[in-house]
Amino acid sequence: MNHVQIINGKACIFSNGRRLKAKVIAAMVVKSGASIEETMAYHELTRSEVHAALAYYYDNQEAIEQSFREAEGYLHKVGISADELIEKIRKRQQNTENE
Repeated sequence: MNHVQIINGKACIFSNGRRLKAKVIAAMVVKSGASIEETMAYHELTRSEVHAALAYYYDNQEAIEQSFREAEGYLHKVGISADELIEKIRKRQQNTENE
């Protein structure tokens, strides 16, 4: 079974009625150092879905790393750290879920 689907040029994993970017899932493991189990729990994914995201990342590592660098450059330019942005996104998601 192929868990990764390309939608509008973006690699996504569809799980539990949600569409998640494969690079975001992979970044949790590769960049943030989360374990497979932590990533599974956080995103409510199966082990094979996390591994599919990681496989996509490693197959396209150069392009994905470039997109991460561009995003970090933009955040630096507008004066917000990645951690601050992530916290804002989490709060927004929590507020949306509570409505």
